[in-house]
Amino acid sequence: MPNGKAPGPDGFPAEFYKEFWEQLAPTFYKTVKFINESQSLPPNMNSANIILLLKPDKDPTSPSSYRPISLINADVKIICKALAQRIEKVTPHIIDFDQTGFIKGRHSDDNVRRLVNIIDFATIKNQEMTILSLDAEKAFDRVNWKFLIAALHKFGFGESFINWIKILYHNPNASVRTNKQTSNRFFLGRGTRQGCPLSPSLFAIFIEPLAAAIRQNESIKGIKTKHSHHKISLYADDILLFLSNIHSVNETATIINEFSSISDYSINWNKSVLLPLNSNAEQGLTIPVKSGNIKYLGIYFSPKISELVLLNYTPLLKNIQDDLTRWTNLPLSLMGKVATVKMKILPKVNYLFSMIPTQPPLKWFKTLDSSISSFLWNNKPARISLKTLKSAKSCGGLELPNFHNYFLANRLQYILKWLKNNPETNSWLDLEQALCGKINLSDLPFISQIVKKQDCFKSININATLTAWWEFLKISKSSIQPCKMTPIWNNPDILINKKIIHFPAWQAGGIKQLEHIIIDRRFITPQELQDKHGIYNFLEYQQLKSIITKKFKYRDNDLKLPDVVTTLINFSMNKTLSKIYKLLCNLDNNISLPTTKWDADLSISTDESFWSELCLNTFKMTKNPNLQLIHFKTLHRIYYTGQRMFKMGLSNSDICQHCDSNLPDNYMHALWFCTPVQALWQQVCADLSVWLKVSITASPSLCVLGDMSAIDVEGGLGSIIFITLCIAKKTILINWKSKKNINISQHRNLLLDHISLEKMSAQSSSNFERIRSLWSPIANSVT
Repeated sequence: MPNGKAPGPDGFPAEFYKEFWEQLAPTFYKTVKFINESQSLPPNMNSANIILLLKPDKDPTSPSSYRPISLINADVKIICKALAQRIEKVTPHIIDFDQTGFIKGRHSDDNVRRLVNIIDFATIKNQEMTILSLDAEKAFDRVNWKFLIAALHKFGFGESFINWIKILYHNPNASVRTNKQTSNRFFLGRGTRQGCPLSPSLFAIFIEPLAAAIRQNESIKGIKTKHSHHKISLYADDILLFLSNIHSVNETATIINEFSSISDYSINWNKSVLLPLNSNAEQGLTIPVKSGNIKYLGIYFSPKISELVLLNYTPLLKNIQDDLTRWTNLPLSLMGKVATVKMKILPKVNYLFSMIPTQPPLKWFKTLDSSISSFLWNNKPARISLKTLKSAKSCGGLELPNFHNYFLANRLQYILKWLKNNPETNSWLDLEQALCGKINLSDLPFISQIVKKQDCFKSININATLTAWWEFLKISKSSIQPCKMTPIWNNPDILINKKIIHFPAWQAGGIKQLEHIIIDRRFITPQELQDKHGIYNFLEYQQLKSIITKKFKYRDNDLKLPDVVTTLINFSMNKTLSKIYKLLCNLDNNISLPTTKWDADLSISTDESFWSELCLNTFKMTKNPNLQLIHFKTLHRIYYTGQRMFKMGLSNSDICQHCDSNLPDNYMHALWFCTPVQALWQQVCADLSVWLKVSITASPSLCVLGDMSAIDVEGGLGSIIFITLCIAKKTILINWKSKKNINISQHRNLLLDHISLEKMSAQSSSNFERIRSLWSPIANSVT
């Protein structure tokens, strides 16, 4: 169970059980055994506190605007979690693929892609279609327990498992907590608790008979393809119906009403919405629903797919800009603001990217980047470009989200799903294949852009996926025309007498792609064709050899896929988005530091590996964000020196005012050569040598850049050196405008403050003793 969750009425969170499980386990097992034998929960375990969460964009004065969340005791949660882990292994096999909510291996974006395909299908085929979005009244709270138990029996669950469900739902009680006040307890008569690990799976089982009844009713017409009949799509209690005529709408309403009469499930018809496609859907209806745009899984839809950007991306951008304006004056560092963008902005944007195939215009991306830049730099000119901040940490960036790459990554995921071609887990694949006609969906990535002239390119999903694929090939400088995976059959690139070709016997014999007929840069011989594939047709052989030889210069091409393409298409479906995003970012991952200036100032010659190590040290050597930021800004040379202030017209002289050198106050002078600064560095390195019993010589490479390569130390000593030098830089920056005040006592006081923070942060971890042993000798020496 995850940490950080609110406890139930007994006040013990999950962390308590994790920390003391060894002592609690024997008693807990005895309790579970007692519950099983007595067939009931003790009264104190059967209680819950209900808190109310306001639903988005709802009236706070209306009770129906709140979602009740049950806070149950952690000991009951452990039991429910154990049962949930068992039931989760079964639900993918007993719940139809129309339901994707909380089923392992299924995702909400599959529902939305299916919906977009259905709108496309109806538009392209000019087919009458009505989409009905159902609004269920308190769906989880209206689950009839007798019906649920009957459904569990029908699905074949064993008596022991069902008995545990009966135990959990035998006389449960709850109280409502609002404004720090708790109501009297009352008994519950139906519903599954929102907040219980078991509830989502139980609800999927509860609602499946309704979905099955709609699927099996032949009077209800949806969209038919070669292998499927699409009628219903579910994500937990969010239900869409795809109905081809008014009779189907009315028949569906009859089934829902019958289901409601025995299960207590209820539809609010007045809040349900019809989205008519190519028809006037309201005429002849027996239910009081209205036509209009629908909101499904947080996405607004109209009959026109082209309006997806206007309905969703435009309001999101306005919302983000308002948030960023409100947050601008918060006391956040640059790294804190980058983290804010990652945690608060990226999930919102990425959700739309995953759901909506249409790419927002480039102006949208530019406006978003501009708003983020203003937020990062407090509406002042940026000192570091967004391109640099988006770079990897090893390249001098902060890994600020690259939103365009995230959009591409989301689209490219579907290339992998095309290639794996598993319609059992992705119900939308069947629809996209139907829109492709004779061309195999999995072949599309390996056909040239001539596919734009095909009917399938009218599909928004196919269009967006292929456009993203071609952009990936362009930015990765990859050519795959031809390649080993180039399809032979129904390929508009391969024509005989201006017609696509398909030799069924050849395909049945296993010949589908160029790699099957091009061997070692030569065309397969008739004898090899007969021996390996059992095919001998001289006319077809000559026709195919002639067009392939003419079209593809295979003698100069080994048909091998570029490495970056191979990497992409071989990704597993686990954490695919992050893998593709990282791959895209790595295509343009050069060091983003002013390395030439540093090389000139230090009279050294460096390579990328040198700077990459320095950049990683920023985050590897310390977890203190303040020190990380100081080192990061130092490497990027963004602090204003006297010389820079003079060039900007903000100072009367570029000569250093803090020492008698009469030299320009440039970057190296300010951080190294200035007399009081030099004295500080010498003393800090001398202190480190004494404290750590290691010879440490002050140098600009070590002190200013944090280059640790010349120091041979083990374990955490390297971090101590790095942190101590960063605190020295902090001492210099505190006295940036009056360096005569720099002194070693100030540095030591800052170091002691940091040591206290290190020990404090380590107290809640297993590293406390190691941290204490590392820092205590230094703390004792300083004090």
